[in-house]
Amino acid sequence: MGSVMIRVDESTRDDLTRVASEDLGGASADEAIRRLLAEHWQMKAIAALDAYRASDPDGWAEYVADADREDRASAPTADPWDEAA
Repeated sequence: MGSVMIRVDESTRDDLTRVASEDLGGASADEAIRRLLAEHWQMKAIAALDAYRASDPDGWAEYVADADREDRASAPTADPWDEAA
């Protein structure tokens, strides 16, 4: 994948550089943008789940029950690190 240039205001570039340096451990501008986009996607996903829960409580309860059943079905029967087992 190649690189391209994008036009941003100098203050936007400076803010991005500051966030990358201070909050993301010195990440590159590219990595900072990728992380910010990932966080944006996560926030949208959480908002969608919140909207679903509010608009369809019965459907939400069924979704949670299905997820719980799936978790129990895939859980190990014993902890392989538990010496007492």
